Amino acid sequence: MLFAPASQTDRFGIFPGGSAGLSTMRGDMGALFLGMALFILTGAISGSTRWLSIPAILLSLVIFGRILSLIVDGRSSAQSLTVEILIAVVLLATIVSLPRAKARGSGFDLALGVAVLVAVIAGGAFQFQRQIGTMLFSRMINQGVDARLLDSLPDGLHAGLCGSGSPLPDATRSGPCVVVIAGKSVFIVDTGDGTARKLALMGIPPGRIDAILLTHFHSDHIAGLGDMLIQRWGGGSHKDQTPVIGPQGVETVVAGFNQAYSLDKGYRVAHHGEATMPPSGSGGVAHPFTLTQGSDEVQQVWQQGGLTITAFAVNHAPVFPAAAYRFDYFDRSLVISGDTSPSPVLAKYAKGVDALFHEGLQTTLLTVMHDATARTGRTSAAKITHDIPSYHTTPEDAARIAQEAGVKYLMFYHEIPPLPIAYMNAAFLGDAPKIFHGPISVGKDGMLLSMPVGGKTITLRELL
Repeated sequence: MLFAPASQTDRFGIFPGGSAGLSTMRGDMGALFLGMALFILTGAISGSTRWLSIPAILLSLVIFGRILSLIVDGRSSAQSLTVEILIAVVLLATIVSLPRAKARGSGFDLALGVAVLVAVIAGGAFQFQRQIGTMLFSRMINQGVDARLLDSLPDGLHAGLCGSGSPLPDATRSGPCVVVIAGKSVFIVDTGDGTARKLALMGIPPGRIDAILLTHFHSDHIAGLGDMLIQRWGGGSHKDQTPVIGPQGVETVVAGFNQAYSLDKGYRVAHHGEATMPPSGSGGVAHPFTLTQGSDEVQQVWQQGGLTITAFAVNHAPVFPAAAYRFDYFDRSLVISGDTSPSPVLAKYAKGVDALFHEGLQTTLLTVMHDATARTGRTSAAKITHDIPSYHTTPEDAARIAQEAGVKYLMFYHEIPPLPIAYMNAAFLGDAPKIFHGPISVGKDGMLLSMPVGGKTITLRELL
């Protein structure tokens, strides 16, 4: 736990939130385990109950926490609880078995008192679990409702990852999705699987969405569109359909989702009423713009209240059209690449921006996946892992684009292959830190970059 916390995450059912979570595992949990071991060793050598009483007290509190989790959460680690109870019993038996003069010291009395107190509290928690559970649920819900992230942000341009993953399965990441907040306006760029729920967990109500922008129509970028449209509709009781902006073909995508969810629309209106679910607000309305293959022309797709959104074509061949977006809000700016192979046009339109959100595929790591699938006879998977590097960008190439453009901050998302632990980030980045001289982040769900207007500061927060 102290030296390799990432290796213990599955064993303890922990999914640490980046460096802060790993630091907690090393510092807090590592200190608990190491400290108890040292106290037990010292007590065994010295024969002093004072040293043995300390781990006995700590274990009693740990056992209390396990029992509380069993009551509140509905489950706990039975194996860990059993081991901890056995150790506590052995410690107390050892203290009792020591010579009377040593055993009846204040250390034993304190350990016994704590053990009794834990038993009383645990018994009360079990007896009144219905009432306590209701109270805890009420508190949790009220805290969630009171979390008003959008109202707490300073005026500026903010961009967060409501999905940093790819089609490859990753337990820690939803499909590709970037939420952009400009002043009080909220935009979603791509709607990968699970992104509506992740957005809500970040404290950003889907009902506040002004428009959805799609970079292209690969399944992993539109899989969550239907859910996002419903959440925006019901979350805000909108009477107008959600604007869905995208290159030519977006009409087909939106019409398909509207048709697929037409029965669902009727159910929800009938159940909740037209005041809550206005029929006219169901689904999306397409706002297409036309990209020309091979052209580096830029098109304005949104202009309102100090915000301008422009789109331009990137190279994701054989996929066409594929767009990237630039957001300019007063004196702050950012570019979102979408899926693309190395495209010089990105350096052109990302010139001097505060942040570049760029997809990334590390071929060195993907080769490991390819070789494993080929070796085990998974021919389809081997073919896919062989093909996909041709229309994505390595972190090193993205770093070159960012350096050439004079970007202030480089944020990777749509990471391939999956990165279940942050220790793998260096392997994913490769030589990118040597090429790009500014700050780089390997994105994960819940990260939020904030760029207040009237300044040059860029701050990174983790909301999950």
